[in-house]
Amino acid sequence: MMRSLYSGITGLQGSQTNMDVIGNNISNVNTVGFKASRVTFESALLQAIRAARSPQKNLGGVNPMSVGLGTQIASIDKIMSQGSFQNTGKKTDLAIQGDGFFIVNSGNNDFYTRAGNFSLDQDGTLIQAGTGYKVMGWEAKVDSTGNRHVDVNKPVAPIQISANETMSAKATTAMGISGNLDSTTGIQPVTLTVTADDGSTYTVQFTFKLNKQNFDPFSHNRKYNWTAKVIGASSGSTGATLSGEITLDQYGNVTGDSDSNLYINSSSGTVNLATSSSTSTVSGAAISLPSTGTISFTESDNTANAVIADYTNPVYTTSTQIYDSLGKAYTVYVDFTNLGTVGTATPSTTTAWAWNARLADGTPVKFITTSGSQTSNVGVVEFNSSGRMTGNFALTGGSITQSGVPTGIAFDTSDGAGVVNSQIDFTQLTDLAGNASAAITSQNGNAKGTLQSFAANQSGEIIGTFSNGMTDILGKIALANFNNPAGLKAIGNSLYSKSANSGTPQIGPSGTGGRGTFIPGALEMSNVDLAKEFSSMIVAERTFQANARVITTSDAMIQQLVALKQTP
Repeated sequence: MMRSLYSGITGLQGSQTNMDVIGNNISNVNTVGFKASRVTFESALLQAIRAARSPQKNLGGVNPMSVGLGTQIASIDKIMSQGSFQNTGKKTDLAIQGDGFFIVNSGNNDFYTRAGNFSLDQDGTLIQAGTGYKVMGWEAKVDSTGNRHVDVNKPVAPIQISANETMSAKATTAMGISGNLDSTTGIQPVTLTVTADDGSTYTVQFTFKLNKQNFDPFSHNRKYNWTAKVIGASSGSTGATLSGEITLDQYGNVTGDSDSNLYINSSSGTVNLATSSSTSTVSGAAISLPSTGTISFTESDNTANAVIADYTNPVYTTSTQIYDSLGKAYTVYVDFTNLGTVGTATPSTTTAWAWNARLADGTPVKFITTSGSQTSNVGVVEFNSSGRMTGNFALTGGSITQSGVPTGIAFDTSDGAGVVNSQIDFTQLTDLAGNASAAITSQNGNAKGTLQSFAANQSGEIIGTFSNGMTDILGKIALANFNNPAGLKAIGNSLYSKSANSGTPQIGPSGTGGRGTFIPGALEMSNVDLAKEFSSMIVAERTFQANARVITTSDAMIQQLVALKQTP
């Protein structure tokens, strides 16, 4: 009987299996997380007709002769390439970007899937929508301080998100302030040019520095030391500077000056300033100092010639809410006062701001050091010449010291929650020329809250949003990776189980150990390439036709063989 007949049959069988795989691929083109398959073939048995012969004497070698007996399936391989992503916007949908599989549990066994179309059941358990199998990961546990933690070193378990999940109240123990404090606050320098009766001109510059000797930096009234100096004269060299004191109220209006007028004296080729006239006073060259109202410096005999110093209130205030251990909220204000340059203080600094804290309800506030002990000193934050914060200090009687440095606040509560102690981090503050933007950007306390919503992030963390405006972790979804993902056994429902050749599941959090990351609110679609499948289908059809032609041709040859013996 002709061998080609049976070879054709194997070809038909192989083409049929190939079409089965292609049809399955095409039918699952819209299946979430589906991975396409392919068929590879290999030759079947061979029948040897002649053995090979090596060269001998005067004859060359002869190759072996054999006839193939058809084809057979070598493998049906899973193509584990990444599928495209479809954005769904559903908070329980997840797609895996990279390697790895979700782990779902039937109650007895773990299965693995790339389909992340999850939902919640009536118990709040995260499940696979089609089977009800529970999604595995790690639930967050609340410690004795009320903080939630996920321990990824523990075995995976179902993740449950309760609708009445609560967040315990927590007292504020730390605050952080960041942003900028405007270094240009206070009285800015001014320059006034006066003209004497003889036509000579004199230019006088006034500079100002906050008087820090035995003062309250948060008082409504502030004293500034002014320094006047002749920086330009028609003739003669300029002499020494002259100083005085000016007092401002909380609105920046002058309430008093140590002197009323400045006179320009010229003697022996030197130009000086004085607060009273003398025989050397230049006629018509006097300046009236401000005693009330705006910070205005005026030429005495020409009131139209005047300059007003720019003034920005050196006090800046920011606020936030902090909490006691029972969750009661308190509004705290932190006030800053620009002390200006303090280079002569010990330790030497460039610029400094004093700070104070107070509660909106009038509750007395105590100041504490890093060790928690109480101090009566005023807190000071110092900055270097680049405007960067360099350290905390204390202000005592106008001197800056490192003894009894306030670094936080404490106050007694009225609801039985005890004492609130909170350290303040000033390290992110800057002291630069520009708009003030300092703000209390963080504090670690909170009121009691109830879960309102949740969503997963790229790390697989399930983050809950609570009614107190806080967010916290509720759990973390696990991923499993395999040395040979294509070796997994498909069991239907877009699920796989491990096989003898897949390797052991390597379970852990996303982004570690070669495991991919998550895309929240999206699904990974099938990786079936329709153009490729249609091309493969045409090839399979033609292969089937060709093998069928082999069978019909072989049959015709057998008929011819039978016809050699004709019946008489």
